[in-house]
Amino acid sequence: METLPEKTNRLPQTLPEKRQSAAVLLYSGTAKAIEVRRAMVELPEVAKALTPVEKYIFVASTKKQIAEIDDETLIAKTGQMFRFIAMDVGFIIPTENRDDWTYICTRLLDLLKRYYSQLTLSEVKLAFELLITGELDDYLSKDRDGNAERRHYQQFNADYFAKVLNAYCRKQNQVIGKAYTALPEPKKELSPEQIRYYRNQSVMTCLMCFMRYKYTGRLVFGLTDEMFVYNWLFGVGLADEVKETEDDRKEAYNRFLARAARGFVNEFTVYHVRKQGTQSPEIDYTAFEVARRKEIKRTFDRMIKDEIYIYHYLRFEK
Repeated sequence: METLPEKTNRLPQTLPEKRQSAAVLLYSGTAKAIEVRRAMVELPEVAKALTPVEKYIFVASTKKQIAEIDDETLIAKTGQMFRFIAMDVGFIIPTENRDDWTYICTRLLDLLKRYYSQLTLSEVKLAFELLITGELDDYLSKDRDGNAERRHYQQFNADYFAKVLNAYCRKQNQVIGKAYTALPEPKKELSPEQIRYYRNQSVMTCLMCFMRYKYTGRLVFGLTDEMFVYNWLFGVGLADEVKETEDDRKEAYNRFLARAARGFVNEFTVYHVRKQGTQSPEIDYTAFEVARRKEIKRTFDRMIKDEIYIYHYLRFEK
């Protein structure tokens, strides 16, 4: 693929080893999604499975995420990027009052940092390129004539940006899913060293999640961290069994409605979930996740209050 990210020392250099490493990362559940994609980007199976446009989308998703960029750099880069995007889509940049354009840029940057920090700046630029070429038409709302609503009506604002980026995210999810499907499953037999490494990674994940919560009050989990942390707490007898409440189902229902409002759920599913409310089976797993997170927080709070020495409950393999 084009414009590949820098290689890291962690990945083997031979193609079979790269293939196996990427597959292990994907199926182990211990790595962040972006780390998996960065390991997959050089694999020929992934390149063959994607169209030229899809390759650009996949490669763009492996760059440095907005959340990883410091504010000074972000302000400098987005200022120019917003100007170029405005020119591409035909928006007339205000010249009489420079404060208007400054406000637009500040507002859009806040939007990116708050709601789209998992994207890369390359993806933001690519989203509007795909908009112009019609690649996002299937993911945009339709006007009264049934055509994709691409126009900005001289409103280069948060609503317009969110509409385009939400459409891009749906397209991106489809592309990434296609790439994952192309990746072969890892060999079933892992070496003792690999087994030890991934087990210790899971233990370290549990330790870091607890320490972060203890000293910052922030309960932050990666892609599958929450599952590993709860299973550990329950396995050592610190956490209770997850029991969801009606409040958990209400929160899960509200999360579903929020996703539906952003266009991530088809109208048929939305209709049936609204009809059944908090009793809809569609929100069962989300309700379980809400209850599980609350149980983890309650357990962490008890551990901190009782001054439990966490290392007595962690087992690193040597």
